[in-house]
Amino acid sequence: MVSRADTVGHILHARRATRFFPAFVLLVAAMIMPAVRSWAQSTNTGPGALPEILNAIPPESNYPPPPPVTHLLQGEAARWHDSLANKGVNLLIDDWSEFAGNLSGGTRKAQDFAGQVAVEVDLDWDRILHIPDFTTTITAVQRHGRRLSTDALQDGIVNPEQIYGGGGNVVIHLVYFYAQKKWMHGRVILTMGRYAPGPDFDSSPLQCLVMGQATCSQPRATTLTDGYSSWPGTAWSAMLRVRPTVPTYITFGAYETSPIKGGTAGTDWGGDHMTGVTLAFGGGYEPVFGPHRLNGHYKAGMLWDSSPHAYNVPAADGVTRWRHGQMISYIAFDQMVLRNGHYSDSGVIVQGGYTHVTSAISVVSDQAYVGLLDVGQFPGRPRDALGLTWSTLRYGPNVKSIWQPTATSFTPDPLVPDLPLLASHEAIFDATYNFHLRDGVDIAPDFQYFWRPGGSGRVPNAAILGVNFHAIL
Repeated sequence: MVSRADTVGHILHARRATRFFPAFVLLVAAMIMPAVRSWAQSTNTGPGALPEILNAIPPESNYPPPPPVTHLLQGEAARWHDSLANKGVNLLIDDWSEFAGNLSGGTRKAQDFAGQVAVEVDLDWDRILHIPDFTTTITAVQRHGRRLSTDALQDGIVNPEQIYGGGGNVVIHLVYFYAQKKWMHGRVILTMGRYAPGPDFDSSPLQCLVMGQATCSQPRATTLTDGYSSWPGTAWSAMLRVRPTVPTYITFGAYETSPIKGGTAGTDWGGDHMTGVTLAFGGGYEPVFGPHRLNGHYKAGMLWDSSPHAYNVPAADGVTRWRHGQMISYIAFDQMVLRNGHYSDSGVIVQGGYTHVTSAISVVSDQAYVGLLDVGQFPGRPRDALGLTWSTLRYGPNVKSIWQPTATSFTPDPLVPDLPLLASHEAIFDATYNFHLRDGVDIAPDFQYFWRPGGSGRVPNAAILGVNFHAIL
């Protein structure tokens, strides 16, 4: 067993590492900005030559435009919303509800509902105080519901409802609270505050078309680690993104490591919870092929978490051992192969990816996925979309399954083993069709099939039927 002195030693080591985190961020910024200014002077070729935002290529290039964000508001409410935006105050209210039921398999038949109401306020300080290319963002959510994965599948890793997880049932949870500054028309962007690796590393919004949690909007293997925060978890962050050429970008990030990632309300920022620093590096290539502008996104990267991690305890052991450092590495892509419309995602898109996490200290060490999207396949319905995704997960060594056999289990064993049942691997198939009902309103029936729920191989395969409702005000 680990002694109290050893545990205190690990905590003190982590505090010493995180005490200098703000100074480290400022030092990095001071070192790189002269080089950035010099590079900007040598590459800026005039108005319109540079992207307006970093990870999207502007309309004046050959890259297709993104789909518009439509709102449910009409009439006087819509005019009030637009008036605020013209003054630099952008307000977004988003309601997301999901229902899922277990048709067969698992440990029992059940159905659960989960929902989220999000409010985001973006302030454009160019319009407010004439500070160019400077914005601030604050986002909060209210979350409610239950997890079908633990209620009916004995699976604590992948939930059929993607929006229920971090934050749990909470009246208000603070998500983002950060500032962003752009240079060179968005070719260089610095983001600092309560942010996360989630939007910039091993992530894609295309992975959230399907309802399940396996890949939205990043593979589940990444979100289980302390050093990788994703919605609605955040950490103190500093992130620099640079686009050296139109189709390429590189991203650097430094983040605090905190197992609680803001806590239940998202406001638990105490230094006692900091265990280390996560450094991230990634890059991507975003080409456009042929006269039909078939766009693609190819990316790779890694994240290193300096905090202490306990090795997965062997079933016959019981002694906890520690190591410092955990590595996440990933590759991912999506490529349009057939165009249906003029938006960036209007067409048939194939996607895939692979993530690896340091095995001996990880719950899930490897995850691979492939997917097929077909957006706007019917004339007159450009925002309808079909999504198919298959994902497989391999657990780290010595990870105990949530479900353990007993003499009264639904699959009883003549002799209950003395050693706990371990998890090894599982796979999930997810199929959905999104109906765009009107501006700001979408509804998507969804079907999922779980092979080996929870990874033990002892819980029967499960078929899940659900529906996903989304409204933007």
